[in-house]
Amino acid sequence: MKSVIFIAPPAAGKGTQSTLLCEKYNLNHISTGDLLREEVISGNKELDEIMLSGKLVSDEIILNLLTKKLDNITTGYVLDGFPRNVSQAEAFDKILNDLNLRLDFVIYLYLDKEEAKKRIVGRISCPTCGRVYNDQIDDLKPATEGLCDDCQSTLVKRADDNSETFEKRYETYLKETEPLIRYYKSKGNLLQIDASLTKEEIFGQIESIIND
Repeated sequence: MKSVIFIAPPAAGKGTQSTLLCEKYNLNHISTGDLLREEVISGNKELDEIMLSGKLVSDEIILNLLTKKLDNITTGYVLDGFPRNVSQAEAFDKILNDLNLRLDFVIYLYLDKEEAKKRIVGRISCPTCGRVYNDQIDDLKPATEGLCDDCQSTLVKRADDNSETFEKRYETYLKETEPLIRYYKSKGNLLQIDASLTKEEIFGQIESIIND
């Protein structure tokens, strides 16, 4: 059973690579956000109230949901959105130990801050067909400025794709997520991949890692 965690700054392509990996190797994509939403749908009113109020969901709740999910998986998984800091990583190690499971790969998708910023601030998309472009990266610009190549719809930008929001997200990443790199490096299961490559090149390197 293969198990993978991705560590990455904003816009490094973690979601894309998670999807490719799950599809190719029939792995479960475990998103903590999805686990919380599923629990609310199942009738957990207390959790529903917490999420509606905008309060942070406690690590205890997330860890309990994660334990229940992992205890029912036999084909392997990619964990998305967790752990976000060293404290959560230590708690996750305890869960794995209790369930007699192991963590195979921690893949760090490295991306320079300025490249990450260009990917987010320049991101524009088609509201009709969903195709994504970038007005700051030559290879990703639409043929006609402001129009989708496929359906000619006017391209739009998400309200939170701006420099101010990016700086806040990146600061959070540096403060909480980067220490995870040191944590897993000290444990000997951290592998680094250059996320400035194409998604195909990145996935090829991931495959060579997990098939080794």
